[in-house]
Amino acid sequence: MSSKIRGKPKSNAEQYLQERLEELCAYKEANGHCRVPSTYKENKKLANWVVNMRRYHKEHDKKQDPVWKERFAQLEAIGFEWEVKCGASRQVNESLWQERLDDLREYKEANGHCRVPFRYEKNKKLGNWVIQMRRCYKQHDKKQDSVWKKRCAQLEAAGFEWEVAVNSWQERFEEVCAYKEANGDCRVPWNYEENKSLGT
Repeated sequence: MSSKIRGKPKSNAEQYLQERLEELCAYKEANGHCRVPSTYKENKKLANWVVNMRRYHKEHDKKQDPVWKERFAQLEAIGFEWEVKCGASRQVNESLWQERLDDLREYKEANGHCRVPFRYEKNKKLGNWVIQMRRCYKQHDKKQDSVWKKRCAQLEAAGFEWEVAVNSWQERFEEVCAYKEANGDCRVPWNYEENKSLGT
């Protein structure tokens, strides 16, 4: 799908728009949607831009502004959504949800837990998704959202943890204690083969 502006860019504003459109297309290719989080650290320009686009869409009268009408059409052509609710609820279709949930279950089977790292090279979509799920958990009122309530139950049944920092710290602490008991000290080598997560 092409994100090219019709004709040759004539201004810095058009060039900037072209760059952001191309980045948005790349984001969609990697993540399956155009819902760039406002806290997207890998590309803050893109994150700020999508927020601005939604604000401009509300402010502009498309019938009276042909320039914005064209820009809005370009965004819609690549699947951009003007109204975005939290991704774990209405905006994520069932097949995509099930795909990520299956990925999570496979990760747990291979690793013994559901704490997928954000920069998980084997499945970057899954790494982004688990972060999004935790963010959604804080935002949603499960009593008022039956879809999200059901999905929370599915995640919890798979062993998903909503708060990982405390649990991870406790696990590492217990592993260090076990290491000391076996080795007489807490100097775990960084390349400790028996427990790589403890070594790092």
